[in-house]
Amino acid sequence: MAVDDDADVRRVVRRLLDQLGYRTIEAESAEAAIECMGQHRFEVVVTDLRMPPGADGIAVVKALREKQPTAAVIVLTGNTAVSDCLASMRAGANDFVSKPFHPEALTAAIRASVEAMRMPRSTPARAESSTAARAPSRAPAPTATLLGASPAISEVLSLIEQVAPTPATVLITGETGTGKEVVARLIHSTSPRSSGPFVTVNCGAIPETLIESELFGHARGAFTGATDRRQGRFAQADKGTIFLDEIGELPLQMQVALLRVLQTREVTAIGEAKAQHIDTRVVAATNRDLQAMVKAGTFREDLYYRLNVVQIEIPPLRERAADISVLFSFFVERSAGLLGRRITPSAEIVDALNRYRWPGNVRELENLAERMVILNRTGTILLDQLPRELRAPTAGAVELPSIGETGLDLEQTLEATEWRLIDEALRRAEGNKAQAARLLGINRTTLVEKLKRRPAAPA
Repeated sequence: MAVDDDADVRRVVRRLLDQLGYRTIEAESAEAAIECMGQHRFEVVVTDLRMPPGADGIAVVKALREKQPTAAVIVLTGNTAVSDCLASMRAGANDFVSKPFHPEALTAAIRASVEAMRMPRSTPARAESSTAARAPSRAPAPTATLLGASPAISEVLSLIEQVAPTPATVLITGETGTGKEVVARLIHSTSPRSSGPFVTVNCGAIPETLIESELFGHARGAFTGATDRRQGRFAQADKGTIFLDEIGELPLQMQVALLRVLQTREVTAIGEAKAQHIDTRVVAATNRDLQAMVKAGTFREDLYYRLNVVQIEIPPLRERAADISVLFSFFVERSAGLLGRRITPSAEIVDALNRYRWPGNVRELENLAERMVILNRTGTILLDQLPRELRAPTAGAVELPSIGETGLDLEQTLEATEWRLIDEALRRAEGNKAQAARLLGINRTTLVEKLKRRPAAPA
């Protein structure tokens, strides 16, 4: 469904939806859209935010989440203020696109929102009698959200509002699971580049032999297996934003190449002689201490200063106690809504949530909320339903050894503590190294290397 008080905008949105295989209904107001929800089932709704003099797009989103919680919804907004974007996401929107929008940007948002649907539901008996698309019908995947009332998160939002309208390169730092990609997307979506592409690159997930081709592209025949010309991620992000996640994992050789791109704003594909000019904003993120890496010689100092024009540090969840219950309630309400249920957290669990250390940060809290909703049978989440580690009096606190009369071996004690925490993380993750690394706030490759160097147990 295309919802907008501007007929021209509705026609453009309808044309895009038609091209994607949807049978589209138009609505010129929020009230008309809500009425349509009682008559048709929808897979995707694209709605304007401001539609005076009646209700706005937030009302459309809330009604859709109540009546058809598994539908994807994208909000169009002419005001790219962070507050409006967050209000849309709080109401349950999958994504938001700024006006005037590029058709490719809206198409990408629609496809991504539909792809993010994850919980199967029954398919209509006759597709031709439904407004459903041919895409599989699934509920939106969880997305970390910058909600909360703490001064720390207010400062982060203030920095986003200040830096988003500028072309400045941004370095986002923080522990794993704090929401670094959410911040990057907010910067892009509230910037003048919002109608352009947002391209994500996980620098720690690409093999070293392929990363140059991935970032800069290659010509046909440039190397064995290069059967076609490939456009690199920087070129794909032209007129938009490239998000370089886990930038601290970038090999030194590629750090030199990235520095050259930041200096010249040109990329040269492997096997090609001519450089291509790019107009791409760079936002990087890391959970590592880049300054320490610079001192250790594993990260280039000149690249560090190129990336760190504006730094946004996201505090860990344990330092945002005022936000924990707000976030948990939000995640519970959203997960319950997707299942068509009404579940609320009890007041007695607040202390337990605040006491826990949250090594996985917001992502861990979100996963817990979803698990509690799925397993709940009473409609209320009680203290005794929480995992054991949250009910424990120390709730995730590390027990520090005491120094005896004869002292202690600090190096040996620290090593033993490290292995105890690694074993605990692996146990909680049921042996999944990637998940255990997230719980520990380190990269998977770091954990794997530590395990390789682990001393053998005495016979």
